Amino acid sequence: MSTPASDQVKLAFQAHGAAGSIVRDTPKEAAMAYFQSFPKSRKCSVIQGEVNGHFFTVRYGRASKGEWPQSYKDVTKAKAPTLGEEQ
Repeated sequence: MSTPASDQVKLAFQAHGAAGSIVRDTPKEAAMAYFQSFPKSRKCSVIQGEVNGHFFTVRYGRASKGEWPQSYKDVTKAKAPTLGEEQ
């Protein structure tokens, strides 16, 4: 028997800035959608987290155990198409 809340939780990326925030499946999709939704914005930040209904939660743990979320700071429109490819 599974709980309904655990079935709805999924990993995602949130692009956020002064204009607002957008959640998508990959960092590239999140950044591109942010700049499409807020064309006057010059930069945003992107962070990995979990989506549970209307909530976006970021969990931090030990970086040495790989529990630290992926994040990108000061993403510009020019850098957005290549986001996530440097890994």
